Amino acid sequence: MISQALLPPAWAVALEYATETAEAIGLVVTSARPHAACPDCGHPSDRPHSRYTRTLADLPWQGIPVRLWLRTRRFFCDRRDCPRTIFTERLPALVQPYGRRTLRLAEALHRVAHALGGEAGARLAVSLGMAVSPDTLRRRLQRQAPRGATTPRVLGVDDFALRRGHHYGTLLVDLERNAPIDLLPDRRQDTVAAWLAAHPGVEVVSRDRSGAYAEAVRQGAPEAIQVADRWHLLKNLAEALEAVLLREHAALRAAAQAAAAPPADPTASPELPFSPPAAVPEASEPEAPPIHGWAGRAAREKAWRRERRHQRYAEVVERQQRGESQRQIAAATGLSRATVARYLAAGAFPEIARRVTAAPIAPYLPSLRQRWAAGYRNGRRLWEEIVAQGFPGPPAAVYRAVAPWRAQLPAGERRSRRQPHREAAPGAPTPSPRAAVWWLIGRKQPITAEQAAIVERWVAQCPEVKTAQELAQGFFRLVRKREGEGLEAWTRAVAASGIRELEQFCAGLRRDWDAVVAALTLPWSNGPVEGEINRLKLIKRQMYGRAGLGLLRARVLSPG
Repeated sequence: MISQALLPPAWAVALEYATETAEAIGLVVTSARPHAACPDCGHPSDRPHSRYTRTLADLPWQGIPVRLWLRTRRFFCDRRDCPRTIFTERLPALVQPYGRRTLRLAEALHRVAHALGGEAGARLAVSLGMAVSPDTLRRRLQRQAPRGATTPRVLGVDDFALRRGHHYGTLLVDLERNAPIDLLPDRRQDTVAAWLAAHPGVEVVSRDRSGAYAEAVRQGAPEAIQVADRWHLLKNLAEALEAVLLREHAALRAAAQAAAAPPADPTASPELPFSPPAAVPEASEPEAPPIHGWAGRAAREKAWRRERRHQRYAEVVERQQRGESQRQIAAATGLSRATVARYLAAGAFPEIARRVTAAPIAPYLPSLRQRWAAGYRNGRRLWEEIVAQGFPGPPAAVYRAVAPWRAQLPAGERRSRRQPHREAAPGAPTPSPRAAVWWLIGRKQPITAEQAAIVERWVAQCPEVKTAQELAQGFFRLVRKREGEGLEAWTRAVAASGIRELEQFCAGLRRDWDAVVAALTLPWSNGPVEGEINRLKLIKRQMYGRAGLGLLRARVLSPG
C-alpha cells in the first residue's frame, strides 16, 4: 500500500527498501520491466549489460525531502545496423535522460517559478522541502518558455514600459482565449508590422488610438478590421469636455458658492450665536516684504519667479496672436504643450494658489469653551460660528483646539461628532473641472444633492456648458449601446454647436473613422489587454532588477 502511494504504477519500478533520517527519506527502487527499447532504432532488448545507480530528488513527504536511489540497467542492442551497441533503459514516466529530479518534482518547481520567479520561488520551495536555487528556477522557466506564437483570429495590441520614459515593448493578446501570445522588444511600427506579416490570418485587431499601431496593422495585415479601444474614446471625450469647462471655471465657482450658501431668511435678526471675544485682532494691510535676512531673500526670489512666469505667459499669448500653433509655441518657449494649452485657456495670467496659513485661535478659545460647555460638540458648526466673528483660519484649527476636550468626554458622546443635517460652510471650495466632468456626464452612482444643485445652476448660467453636457452624454450613450450608425449624426451636431474643443475631438475621430465605427459596433475592446499589462507590471516588479525581456516573456507567456 505504501509503495503504491509513493511509486505510481506508470513509473514501472519496484520498491526494495526504505531508509529514514532526520534530514530526508530514502527509497531504493529498481526497474521492473523485463526488457527495454533502444532509443535510436527502437528495437527491444532483454540482454542486460550492467547495472548502475542514479540518485533522484522527488516530491517531499510531509515537508521532508525524498530521495530515490534508482537501480537501472544497461542493455545490448542486437541489431547489426544500429550504431548504438549499448544503451541505458529509459523510464519516460519517471525522469528525463540525465535528469536529477523526477518529472513530477520538476513540474512542481516550474509552477513555483512561474508564479513567484527565482528568489521568492526558491524561498517557498525550500520551506516546502524542495531544495532549489533561484538560478535553477530561472533557467528551468526560460527553457520551458513557449518558443513560437500562435496566430489568433482576434488580436489585442498595446504597449508596456520596460523602463518608464525610456524603453517600451508591445504585448500581443489573443482576445478569444484571453491569453498573451507574444512580447515584442519595442513598440515601433515596423516591428509590429513584421510580426503581423509573419503570422497571416489575423482578422480583427483591437488597439488604442496610437497612430503607429494603426499604420503597422495597415502594413502587416491590410485585410484585418481595426477596432479602437472604447475606454480611450471615452477618456479623450472627457478630456475635451474638461477643456470646455476650464473656460467656464468662474461660472463653476459662482454656482458652487450659490449652492453652498444657506437660504436667506428676511425675518431673521442678524444676531450672533455668542458674544465676540474681547480682544479680536482687526484686519490690517499686509506688511511689505522684509528687505534683509532670509525672509527678504525668499520674498525676492518668489517675486522673481512670478515675474518669470508672467513673462512666459505674455510670450505664449503674443505668439498665439501671431498665429503660431501650440506645438510651435511649446518648441520655441521650452514649455510643455499642456502648459501652453492651460495658459491659452485661462484668459488671464494664472496665479499660483496661496497656501492657507494657520491663524491664531487663542482669542476665540474662551467663547469656544463656553459653547462646548453648553453642549455644542460639532467642530464644523463651531468653526462656522467663529468665522462669523472674523476668524480667518480653516476648520482644522477648531478640530485641533477641541480635540483635548473631546478626549475627556464619555465614549458615547465622543462617537456622536456629526449632526445629521449640517449646513454647507460659507465659501465652500470650488470643485475642479475634472471632477465636474463626471457630474455632467453621470456615473453609475448618482451624484449628491449638493453636486446636482451646482450642476443645475451652472448649466442655467452657461448655455455652452449645457450644450457640451448634452453632446457628451449622447456620445457616451452611443458607446455604451454600440450604436455606431448614430456617430455621423453626432458629429454633425458637434459641428453645429461651435464648441472648439469638441470639434477638435471629432477631427481626431475622422482621422480614425473606420476603427471608431468598429468600436461602436463590434464587441471587441482592449480591456483584456489592459488586464494582462497589469499582470505584467506585477511580474516585472516581483523580479526587481532581473526583469529582462527574455525572463519576462517566459513568465508572462508560460501557461504555468
